[in-house]
Amino acid sequence: MESEKIKKRLIYNPYVPEFIRWKGSVIPHVIVQTILVTVIAAIVVILFELTDIKLSVSKAPPATISNIFTQIIGIVVGLLLTYRTNTAYDRYWEGRKLWSTMVVQIRNFTRYMWIGVREDGRKKNDKQYEQAKPEIVIEKRTALNLLLGFSVAVKHYLREEPGYKYNDLENLISSIRTNLPGFTSSTMKDENNNNHEQKSARHNKLFRRKLKPHERNKEDRHYFEQNLPLDITLYLSSYVDTQFNKGTIDVPLTNQLLASLNGLCDCLSQFERILRSPIPLAYSIHLSQTVWIYCLSLPFFLVSGSHWSTIIVVFFVAFILFGLEHIGAEIENPFGYDENDLDLDEFCTHLKRELDTIAAHAPPTIQDWIYAPENFPFEDKNVSALDVNNLDVDEVRSLLSVGSNPENGKSSLDIQEVVGETSEEKTNSVTVDVGK
Repeated sequence: MESEKIKKRLIYNPYVPEFIRWKGSVIPHVIVQTILVTVIAAIVVILFELTDIKLSVSKAPPATISNIFTQIIGIVVGLLLTYRTNTAYDRYWEGRKLWSTMVVQIRNFTRYMWIGVREDGRKKNDKQYEQAKPEIVIEKRTALNLLLGFSVAVKHYLREEPGYKYNDLENLISSIRTNLPGFTSSTMKDENNNNHEQKSARHNKLFRRKLKPHERNKEDRHYFEQNLPLDITLYLSSYVDTQFNKGTIDVPLTNQLLASLNGLCDCLSQFERILRSPIPLAYSIHLSQTVWIYCLSLPFFLVSGSHWSTIIVVFFVAFILFGLEHIGAEIENPFGYDENDLDLDEFCTHLKRELDTIAAHAPPTIQDWIYAPENFPFEDKNVSALDVNNLDVDEVRSLLSVGSNPENGKSSLDIQEVVGETSEEKTNSVTVDVGK
């Protein structure tokens, strides 16, 4: 974990100018192609300048044929790269928006459940208050774990990492994993672990390319058939159904909880659309071939007019074009481990902190924060919310308006006198019955 933080500081250090950064850039991925094209350009220039071998397409002035070629083909390549990059960024941004939508649904479910499901076990219309029951608190906490487990399972599912043997996931679904279909076979577990190790080894390669779903071998696809996030929603639905049947939640709250689960399933389906509907392979192949043809043929058209400077021109042109092509390929699937992919690990960690904070405290009641000695709803800070027992409605409204226009009601001094006359009859703490 500490090494990941150090890596992020190296990548996103604000004190390092972006134009000299190596980490997080496309340089490690395009430097080999760029050097190869530059070497070919250097050979063409050397032969043209130092020998009788003139590998120039045209001996005419550079303002004619060479310019026409570079302009026309350059425009075509630019349009192709623009479309590729824009399409890939749309997928990247849509993935980020979907993750935010998923977090909203998880927060809504948490809010409805943590407040709406009473920890004393009483039914909706039961006014008798009892002490909180530990088993109900455990039920709610387990449901929160499944909510967090859903987001973590989505992360691994989008990265096409099968199974549940992950440090950030296994404990969250420990209560249901023995009942999950497809995860009971020890053979399946071993295969999942071996496949995960192979994927990790691929991720550590410097010059790697993420395999797309349609590029995978057919025998490897069965590893990704298990939809763990969807299975988790089944258990969350059973929790809502059980609470409704017990009468601890009413119909409107049940509908809100189920609507949040529907939103989670909708986000999952749209994530799958991004993951399993890449840009057509023929388009990617044709774009790559076009960029290579343009970069390799460029020195033959420039050498007669640019001479030795052709080497520098070809180097920068190749670096820019190969870089744009790689950026589009990298962010097309934004759920992996590349430096420019979405930081799903940090998203899950942030969500975990939120849910842990909520679970660490009992659901707030208005007795805790409204009818408290620290609550001063009036502009006059000498009168607290506990003093409402000594005032009628007109006096409260007058006190609320006296700060802006004292002529419309009793003065603050009059109200304080009313409160003071009965203060001797009050105990040190005033309890207001709020009909719990």
